[in-house]
Amino acid sequence: MKPVDVVGAARWRGMAMFRRARELRHAGEVVEAPAELVSTAGYRLQARTWRPREGGPHPGLVVSPAIHQGLESLAGTGAVVGAAELARQGFVVLVHDPAGRGGSWGEEDFGGPEHQDDVRVAIRAVAADPGCTGRVGVLALSLGLAAAAGALARWPELPVDWLLDWEGPCDREIITAGGTRMVPAAGHALDDDGYWAPREAVRHARALRCGYVRLQALPDHAQPDELRHARRMMLAASGAAWRQLNHHPRGELPDRPDWLAGGPVAANRAILARLAGLRGG
Repeated sequence: MKPVDVVGAARWRGMAMFRRARELRHAGEVVEAPAELVSTAGYRLQARTWRPREGGPHPGLVVSPAIHQGLESLAGTGAVVGAAELARQGFVVLVHDPAGRGGSWGEEDFGGPEHQDDVRVAIRAVAADPGCTGRVGVLALSLGLAAAAGALARWPELPVDWLLDWEGPCDREIITAGGTRMVPAAGHALDDDGYWAPREAVRHARALRCGYVRLQALPDHAQPDELRHARRMMLAASGAAWRQLNHHPRGELPDRPDWLAGGPVAANRAILARLAGLRGG
């Protein structure tokens, strides 16, 4: 392990300890319940909901998890943000294992059409929840952006007000770091348009009609010096109801953006703070 990786791992462990302690202080404020989803292909998807114990109804929030993450990560401290933390911002939160991952049926799709359908099913389910207002936001974590953006582009009639994108890689170049990280490729070359095109969020961003928020730090959580994906997504989302980068005013895309602070603690705080602001619409 490289020294920089040791430092990064230590930061994640420290954040996990802090968040576990915080959850203990807020125990009992959130209600958790199992949910079962069935995709269009007939796959049973393991899912759970979290919601505030008091008040309601609340807007819904569907989480599109990062690569290799799902219900277990979001239920604990394995992801940059947890389901209970999200629910305490005033949402009915639905987290699912994408097809082929965790307890869900099917095969791993790395954000492709099957995972996009999973997000569609999850949005429909939380919108129909009796404790939900019927309006929904979507939080995409890292490569979860492929499934989230694809779902919203393919089914624009979904009752979604906004998409919050945390540092999602936008195309095959960024996803694979120029072809040096081929884990999501499943044996597909970079010139395989049939495989990559459905998984490139930048293509789907052009069809977004809801609001779009990009949270981007310097350094990036996965590719420290990579910032091109933030600009590419912001430019592509020109047809969205509105678009916003970090704390800049909506619609503003400066030549020298104010990037967020890097690291897991700053990312956790930024996501929760932005969701609290988005709760009202």
